[in-house]
Amino acid sequence: MTATTVSQAVEKRDAGIVNVMWDRKAHFAAILPDHVDVKSFLGTAAAALYASEGGRSPTLMEAAEASPDSLITALMRCAALGHQPGTDEFYLTPRKVKGRPAVLGIEGYRGVIERMYRSGAVKTVIVREVCARDRFKFVEGDMDKPSHHFGGGEGFRNETGADFFGQNGSRDRGEMVGVYAYAVLMTGAVSRVVILNRDDVLAARDAGGYRPDDEYSPWNRADAGKGRPEFTGRSMWWKTAARRLEPWVPTSAEYRREQLRAAVQAAGPVAQPPQGNGAYIGTVDPRDGSAPVPVTARQAAQLAESGIGTDIHDAEVVEDPGPAVPDEKPASGPAVKPPKPSATARRQLTDLMRQVPLGDEKDTATFIEGVTGHPADRELTRPDVTALVTTLEDALEHAGGDPTEAAHQIWTQHQRAMDAARGAADGAPGHG
Repeated sequence: MTATTVSQAVEKRDAGIVNVMWDRKAHFAAILPDHVDVKSFLGTAAAALYASEGGRSPTLMEAAEASPDSLITALMRCAALGHQPGTDEFYLTPRKVKGRPAVLGIEGYRGVIERMYRSGAVKTVIVREVCARDRFKFVEGDMDKPSHHFGGGEGFRNETGADFFGQNGSRDRGEMVGVYAYAVLMTGAVSRVVILNRDDVLAARDAGGYRPDDEYSPWNRADAGKGRPEFTGRSMWWKTAARRLEPWVPTSAEYRREQLRAAVQAAGPVAQPPQGNGAYIGTVDPRDGSAPVPVTARQAAQLAESGIGTDIHDAEVVEDPGPAVPDEKPASGPAVKPPKPSATARRQLTDLMRQVPLGDEKDTATFIEGVTGHPADRELTRPDVTALVTTLEDALEHAGGDPTEAAHQIWTQHQRAMDAARGAADGAPGHG
């Protein structure tokens, strides 16, 4: 192939799928959280496409060119989760759907863990496989976390490196028979311990449409090398346990929203200044899709004592005109309207709402209010739509694509959030 031919091929390719991504830059920017730059996000995605060229067909580039919609869908989901595409946090993989190449986005084990750390409430996350020759013990109710020894040596003393790793740096631990996960919170408390046996893990694998001959499936990856086939798909065992841990550990979206709102409610109302000099000194933006929360000086101080002060860095002064005099309209300043969602994001939300059977109109309204923090009849903003789409997609993934199970998980999470908010309010001064 001549230099001219190569140049033309590259030019044609760049005018195709890569430009399709960049043309949707504004859509991705609307979904991405503040810590991910949209240019970096799209640049990383493009790099993943280019890096796949020359590989085994279908390559990621070929799959993206054959099905641009599947690539955009995968990138939208990646953006909603706050990950970089084509990394260990979020994989972009070529698959065949009904014989046609397509792109499938998969959140990796590291991505699940990263979202837990982003909440600011998690100090350490432990996820570990248990093998047949390991020493393992856990008694729920008596132990807050498992006792797990996977080294060797007489009585597992592990006095030397050879005792622990084996004389030649390799020790036969046997087949993987289980996996567990738990988190240590910033308070020092230990979360619920999630334990799965081999049958549990393989059931989760099969529910996701696993095929033994799928060379792209991480379940078939030799995570410890070809010489240790017993650890094939180990990262997916970890991910399965981490997924099961999610409902018991704060993640950025749910935790910040509930923590902020519960803390503001616990602070309680304050007496209005006689001249209306501004009861609210600012607003706290949870940055997770929920509406800003107005706070008074006393509430802001109590939030700071609770360790939420770092989230109040962009508070703005909001004047309170005081009680309105009869027949007099309250004073009002120029309102800054939140950004509107894109048409693509609205369509995505509509499709998901049709797919997941949340119930009747009243149930749907309750779901929207629970996620966004405001009545369902209020116009949805861009952050609102992002939060709703993420919630529905996460529920579907956790449920292995089962819409009914996804709806069940959503209502279970909703009830937990309501119980947590009530508990925070009941424990506040002046309650109970």
